[in-house]
Amino acid sequence: MINLFNMKKNNNKLLVIVGATGTGKTKLAVKLAQVYNGEIISADSRQVYKGMDVGTGKDLQDYVLQVEKSIKSKVHKVTKKIPYHCIDVVSPKTEFNLGKYLKLANKAIRDIQKRGKLPILAGGTGLYAQAIVDGYDLSEVNPDKELRKKLESMSVEKLQKKLKKLDPDFDTIFNKRYLIRYIEIATKTKTKLKKLSVTKGNSYNSLILGIKFPREIINKRIDRRIIQRIEHEKMIEEVEGLHKEGVSWKRLESFGLEYKFVSQYLQNKLERDEMIEKLKIASHQFAKRQMSWYRRWERQGRCIEWIDGYSKGARAVKKWLG
Repeated sequence: MINLFNMKKNNNKLLVIVGATGTGKTKLAVKLAQVYNGEIISADSRQVYKGMDVGTGKDLQDYVLQVEKSIKSKVHKVTKKIPYHCIDVVSPKTEFNLGKYLKLANKAIRDIQKRGKLPILAGGTGLYAQAIVDGYDLSEVNPDKELRKKLESMSVEKLQKKLKKLDPDFDTIFNKRYLIRYIEIATKTKTKLKKLSVTKGNSYNSLILGIKFPREIINKRIDRRIIQRIEHEKMIEEVEGLHKEGVSWKRLESFGLEYKFVSQYLQNKLERDEMIEKLKIASHQFAKRQMSWYRRWERQGRCIEWIDGYSKGARAVKKWLG
């Protein structure tokens, strides 16, 4: 474990782990947290919601480790829990956005740093990771209910075109809620999203590790995970339970991927096999878009060190921490 004094000396450090869905970001983050006395901050836009466990891949069991500890000259196996943040913070019936996430995540990072530990930001929502690292400041961008009502009636395609006019450099995205929020920000600030950053007071000394595998391997991992979630982890029961608790079908479908297609299956809009096949295709496309986001971030000048496993990641972190 890294010396706490060293972490206090370098108390502006932030380790970031990104990558496509199914690449093992959580497992890597937990291993590094164990070695370097870290705590994990989720950078996943759906893990903030309570009750959405299987479909968002929270894998909370991965945060519990069995480690060896010497007690009175004898080695014992003890349970150690790696602390995590920005998971299970709001109801899925509650609206949550980037601005709220930034407040929670930055508060957690500063608290971890003050306690002499290493904050590890890990997750697959590229916008959330980039907003933290690049220091986006959305504190002055309040919701515009009238504008949102107007935008809600528009298709994803029309929203994409509208955002492109406001911010030509911003890559295409497909999540309707995100599109509406970005249009709202761009309209109210007259500023391109990537310029909404602060220049002082919140710039972390970041190392960004990106987990990368060939696309065919990622797709196979995704397909296996989908079957595992549906057949063994009660994904269908999770969606059914959320709906019984008052989360509308429309709201569930807005979360995308498992929640969208399982909701459609439960409404008898899809057969089971059709649901699985559509979910696989959508998940493959989602992974591709995630990687496109990271490549765009690199084009903007941000360095991402690409790795394929723990060994390379550990060496990079050790060198970075000095």
